[in-house]
Amino acid sequence: MKEVRYIEFDKYLNNELSGAAIESFEKKLESNADFKQEFEIYKALENSLTSKFKSEKEEQELRNTLSNLGSKFIKDKEPVKKETKVISLMRYRNLMVAASIALLVGLFLFNNENPVYSDFSNHNSLELVVRSEHNEVVIKAQEAFNSENYEVALQQLTLLATKNKNDIEIELYKAICYLEINMYADADIIFDEISSGNSAFTNTAMWYKALSMLKQEQFEACKYVLQTIPKSAEEYKQAEKLLRKL
Repeated sequence: MKEVRYIEFDKYLNNELSGAAIESFEKKLESNADFKQEFEIYKALENSLTSKFKSEKEEQELRNTLSNLGSKFIKDKEPVKKETKVISLMRYRNLMVAASIALLVGLFLFNNENPVYSDFSNHNSLELVVRSEHNEVVIKAQEAFNSENYEVALQQLTLLATKNKNDIEIELYKAICYLEINMYADADIIFDEISSGNSAFTNTAMWYKALSMLKQEQFEACKYVLQTIPKSAEEYKQAEKLLRKL
């Protein structure tokens, strides 16, 4: 019976076997390949579970998540008490089920997170072409933006915008600066204005509006905006990639 074997595994790992029992157990590990394989799997699973939690509450939260993903693999869902020596792995029906649960644990711990803004915020370098009398401001804006000094870049771009009121590229990069310094309302107003127009930056503004929603953790809104980006857009592949991760 698997549960009896798991009890033996657990006692061995917790140094609860007698001298003779230890000797017998270790001989079995040497002579029985299947037994050794089961033990190694059990030990790996035990480590993956017990080393990840700081409290019973954390373990219970994980167990609830696993239950939602595949409750058919779990026999009962009672919290594991600290004083209980035999961990919850004994409740799994067999090693294949235990391996499946381990996979779910791994997915939960390492992959069950929403994508983050920094994964997708790869800005094109700022290279403005405006009237020559504004060269000094242009250079400062470009240097600041390209070195990720967005507050200074925003100041310089704002100066340029007062002299170039119809320059959509300047407005777009202003919005990106707003987004980077978490001034979402200001950023979104500009993204909306540009994306509703017919300029060369329409799709780029849609993409950045989606990134704004992502950064604000408004994931459903982010999905909605991503779905409006046409296949012809340069940003379409990135939009599809982000959609798959949401």
